[in-house]
Amino acid sequence: MRAILDAHPDVRCGGETMLLPSFLTWQAGWRTDWVNNSGITQEVFDDAVSAFITEIIAKHGELAPRLCNKDPYTALWLPTIQRLYPNSKFILMIRDARAVIHSMIERKVPVAGYNTSDEQSMFVKWNQEIRKMLFQCNNAPGQCIKVYYERLIQKPEEEIQRITNFLDLQYSQQMLHHHELIGAEVDLNDQEFSASQVKNSINTKALTSWFDCFSEDTLRKLDDVAPFLSVLGYDTSSSKPDYSMFADDDFYQFRNFYS
Repeated sequence: MRAILDAHPDVRCGGETMLLPSFLTWQAGWRTDWVNNSGITQEVFDDAVSAFITEIIAKHGELAPRLCNKDPYTALWLPTIQRLYPNSKFILMIRDARAVIHSMIERKVPVAGYNTSDEQSMFVKWNQEIRKMLFQCNNAPGQCIKVYYERLIQKPEEEIQRITNFLDLQYSQQMLHHHELIGAEVDLNDQEFSASQVKNSINTKALTSWFDCFSEDTLRKLDDVAPFLSVLGYDTSSSKPDYSMFADDDFYQFRNFYS
């Protein structure tokens, strides 16, 4: 998603800072300890926090009319970021948890709170976090849009136009060809675990990469350990679900609450 946005001539996201998620956690602790107890008001503290974040985002790449940031789990801090940047907009990416967790395990991605030796606990953790992210996104009408990965890769032009409309950007055909702009419009950070995948064109290969990778016991318990999978419209009754429904023309008509 961020590489697709980076392909737009007016947007610069750049690679993950790998710093901001930790900084957001840090500032929350200091806010609790110091705001109003030391003469530092929330307004002063917010100004300091936003100044730090702005410097990091603005100066870790070339300037552009529109700047964006993609770091894992910043969506958990949406209310804070919304207060710091009242004109900001957010894209919440949604993907089948089975594919997400398979990717973490397969590529050995270290994510805080996820125990890759315990599949079911990973689904429980995903469910807790997506529930919080969805709640916060739903409480930011007009500022947060939800994008299903399964729809984006099957209907890229239509979905990208939906996103650019939301961001008040003119649609650019370049966004369909981000892989051709790597090293020019699109910069990659080799430290990012997703760098190897981002180098490819938009494709549907990853849709089924998790098939036959989970135990039958885990798949049977999905509705108990990760109920938001079915809430979001994913078929938990099949070990090899059909994702073609995400490409339906009327897809969003039945997901008003979550879209």
